[in-house]
Amino acid sequence: MALAVFIVVLLLVMTTQIVRFLGQAAVGSLASGAVWAMMGFTSIRYLPTLLSLMLFAAVLSVMMRLWRDNEMVIWFASGRSVRSFIGPVLEFSVPIVLLIALLSLFVSPWAMKKGDEFRRDSLARQEVTQVAPGVFREAAGSDRVYFVENFGAGATGSNVFVQVRRENKTSIILAQRGGLTLGADGERWLWLGDGRAYSGEPGTEEYEILNFKKATLLIEQDSRSATSSSTRATQSHELWASSSLEHQAELAWRAALPISALILSLAAVPLAFFNPRGGRAFNLLFAAFLYFFYYNCINLMQVWIATGKIPVWLNMWPLHGLALAITIWMFRWRSRLRSAK
Repeated sequence: MALAVFIVVLLLVMTTQIVRFLGQAAVGSLASGAVWAMMGFTSIRYLPTLLSLMLFAAVLSVMMRLWRDNEMVIWFASGRSVRSFIGPVLEFSVPIVLLIALLSLFVSPWAMKKGDEFRRDSLARQEVTQVAPGVFREAAGSDRVYFVENFGAGATGSNVFVQVRRENKTSIILAQRGGLTLGADGERWLWLGDGRAYSGEPGTEEYEILNFKKATLLIEQDSRSATSSSTRATQSHELWASSSLEHQAELAWRAALPISALILSLAAVPLAFFNPRGGRAFNLLFAAFLYFFYYNCINLMQVWIATGKIPVWLNMWPLHGLALAITIWMFRWRSRLRSAK
């Protein structure tokens, strides 16, 4: 059951990621030949989260089947309580939780680092990136126009033309050579060498002329995550030794994955209870809501730690403590219900 749940969730994630990588390859931010390799690195990055979801779903589905088949009646009639499931669930969950901790703290950062290196190397080797030689190309925001006469060795373009419009000013950049590079935080830069820039307001005679040996122009910035790509690729022992809030927030997020997986696997036992007369739809919805709410709270607290709203020493322990307290309360509540009957 656990393996089947894991395979289904992994296929769903890989489907969404392949669409994302194909879109990046279409606009030149990812080399077309690197799509499948990046899929492998990204899958490793998502393994801790997927294993956590698999563990929760597996325990919940097995326990719900016991209730549905009235096997829990025999269990309670033999003098056992719902707390007696804690031992068997821990025997099943602890090895998976240790695997999640290993992946989250050590393997995933390595995969992120290797993935970033592979992306940069493949993009540098790609002869045609965002701009086709001999064709004027307008950016998605309609504020820039690019032109490259041709590409040489190492994906270096010759006779590069760039037009940039910002508010009322227009800049024209002419360079003998140029190319695309990927920054440490996932942003894309256009580097230019041996060129001249003309900047001014159209319709006026006032223009600024700048000669340069080398210049860079920001093309696209990746700001979708609370932590940068370089931070996510940093090894855990380096994060531990760092005093940066962003590094401490990333370390807290990595440690939260195995802790939350263990707590949720125990919470799945009382959550599986349902009344045969009333159906099990409510329990499934509530269990799904609880899992995703917990996971989103982890991401939210990561942002709060990175921005200094939560002290580093406090970390995410209040969230874990609250989740554990709710789990203990649900065990006691279910035990009292069976005792009352």
